[in-house]
Amino acid sequence: MGSVTRHRGAVLVLIAWWVFGNLYEAIVVMPWLWRLPPGSLPAEFEPGSPVFYFVPAGVVMLVLIWTLVFRVRRNGAGPVLRAAVLVTIAAAGTGILVVGVNPTFRDPAASVASVHDAVLMWEAGNAVRMALAVAAAVSLIRWRARPSG
Repeated sequence: MGSVTRHRGAVLVLIAWWVFGNLYEAIVVMPWLWRLPPGSLPAEFEPGSPVFYFVPAGVVMLVLIWTLVFRVRRNGAGPVLRAAVLVTIAAAGTGILVVGVNPTFRDPAASVASVHDAVLMWEAGNAVRMALAVAAAVSLIRWRARPSG
């Protein structure tokens, strides 16, 4: 069980890292974008882009949590499966936000009002992603792997 506990711990660390990153976006990045002129967000693959630190860690988090589901599938995996589904939904929400909202932040022709609307949309979606991630972490924390009999 020690390796499963460490596996769960690694997933929890990645979830916490993601939640704190989303919290940073909510209290620092979005207010900053609110004040900047349209088109100020760096392109996807320029220095400062979140692609370089969120995408790799997000993929690792998804792989690790679904691997954990597979590892404990015969051993009371309900809470682990719940956490994996919640994280996957939150990750899909990230994709929706990136595709639907981010272009406004990068568009120099966007109006200030449309940037403000995009910030509010991102903040709402971000709150949902954080709630899903926290619920996933709580499910994993409450879960106790039972020894197989």
